[in-house]
Amino acid sequence: MYQLRTTAIAATTLLAAVVLIRPAYAGTITGTATMRERIALPPDAVFEAVLIDIARADAPARELGRVRLQPAGQSPFRFSIPYRDRDITPRGRYSVRATVRQGERLLFTTDTITPVLTGAPSQPLNLQLVQVGGWARQSAVVSPVGRLPASWRGDLPAASGTTRWQVDLTSDGAYQLRQTFLDRPEPKRFDDIGRWRLESGSNRLVLRGGREAPLFFQPMDSGSALRKLDLHGQPINSRHNDRLQRLGAYAPIEPRLHLQGMFSYLADAASIRLCATGTRLPVAMEGDFRTLERAYLNALPTGRAGQPLLVNLEGLITSRPSMETGRPSQRTLVVERFVGVHPGKGCGQTNAAASAKPRPMASPSLRGTRWRLQALQDGDSSNLSQPASKPAELLLALDQERVSGSGGCNRLMGGFRLSGEQLSFSRLASTQMACPPDLMAFERRYSEALGRARRWSIDKQNLLLKDERGRTLLMFTAKP
Repeated sequence: MYQLRTTAIAATTLLAAVVLIRPAYAGTITGTATMRERIALPPDAVFEAVLIDIARADAPARELGRVRLQPAGQSPFRFSIPYRDRDITPRGRYSVRATVRQGERLLFTTDTITPVLTGAPSQPLNLQLVQVGGWARQSAVVSPVGRLPASWRGDLPAASGTTRWQVDLTSDGAYQLRQTFLDRPEPKRFDDIGRWRLESGSNRLVLRGGREAPLFFQPMDSGSALRKLDLHGQPINSRHNDRLQRLGAYAPIEPRLHLQGMFSYLADAASIRLCATGTRLPVAMEGDFRTLERAYLNALPTGRAGQPLLVNLEGLITSRPSMETGRPSQRTLVVERFVGVHPGKGCGQTNAAASAKPRPMASPSLRGTRWRLQALQDGDSSNLSQPASKPAELLLALDQERVSGSGGCNRLMGGFRLSGEQLSFSRLASTQMACPPDLMAFERRYSEALGRARRWSIDKQNLLLKDERGRTLLMFTAKP
């Protein structure tokens, strides 16, 4: 009898154990939530989907299950909400609500009731999230270019062979561009950065950076490709390839180019806000950083520690480990050659102290603009020095391949040859006025530098003349 009783107790205990270890969550609701507006979310956005009981109209909805995606990533969001069978009753009326938040700020939400657990066969949900307020005006990415950030790449025909293009777009309106001339000797890569926008109506993608004229692309198939347009924004009538294909993953270039920006340095932390894009980057304390640091501190007004000053430099935008533990690598500026610091000036301003609000200057043209020399390379060194005495000037004629100007004392004249981004000067001559010895020496160096010029580029209001290796020889600015 005792043995039978023990066996019965053991069986009862085992049955109880089986009941106790039954999973607490026995059901799931799966689905996908898609944002109606095609907008790139900030990296700290959070997506949540909640199962609620809304049976009682006079009481707050009761939450039965929740799922959170943190970080949210980008739309569409796939979710699976677990719930307990014991919470589901015949009298219940159930729905799923979804939101996207940034901190306490609600960015997107569902605005309709989506019934679930109605007794019908279960099907995956398809929820639509709508924008809340005017947040999209600050970070909208219109559907033609698809989800951002993204990169596009393609080989397009050029006059001298084939050019490989890559375009990187970010959701804050900045772009990076690289052209690689595959059939040329080094240097054959040319980088640019700036701002992009989509024209209303045509949805043409317009890139405005350091080039003489904007670039135009037509987004195709929801951003799967970018069609290169001509200089007037019209389709190119050709049987050759005219499209850049979207890469499977964002793979930004590391542009190396001449840059202007508002630099500041305080408490061993250096940063720069780039004039071309408005992006703020940390500055690595390597390369020619110490030269920049000394010039900045010497130009800083007394008692204005940390004040931003306009600087020119040649630099590399690359990835460097974050100074904060546990943070991912971040885009950082490496100063490869410091050019100059300009106290009292700002991005697009001739004088920061001017009382009238400055109007942005139109992008100057290579030809027909009077260029005033700002810096000249010192011999074979990598340093650029300021011109002596009266600034030298340069003017490339519009109607013929003639160049004129001055070296600061004597007038200069000669010819030039222009082909795309290639530029060379020939038959340069000057008047023979008597000038101070230091100015005569400077004019000789100026003329020699012009003779070595082989390439040109325009960065905002600056004209850069470079040698065949891609080193900057001369830097001019457009004379108002």
